[in-house]
Amino acid sequence: MEEYRKEINSIDDELVKLLERRFNVVLKIGQYKKEHDLPVYDETREKMVIENCVSKLENKNYSRHIEDVYHQIMDTCKDLEK
Repeated sequence: MEEYRKEINSIDDELVKLLERRFNVVLKIGQYKKEHDLPVYDETREKMVIENCVSKLENKNYSRHIEDVYHQIMDTCKDLEK
C-alpha cells in the first residue's frame, strides 16, 4: 500500500505543476478576452477539449470520469478568467 501511495503522491506532484501551468495560460486568455470583449464561456471549445481528452484515453471505461474532471477544471478556469 505504501508504494501505491508514493506513486499517487508523485502523480499528484505532476498534476499540480501542470494545473498551475494551465491556470497561468488561462489568466492570459482571460486578459485577451477582456481586451477584445470576448465571452468567457465558449461551449464549442469546451466540447472540443473534452472530446480530445477522452480520445486520448487508453481505457475508455474512464471516459465519464475524465469528462467530469475536465468540466471541473474548465469551471475553475472560467472563474480565473473572470
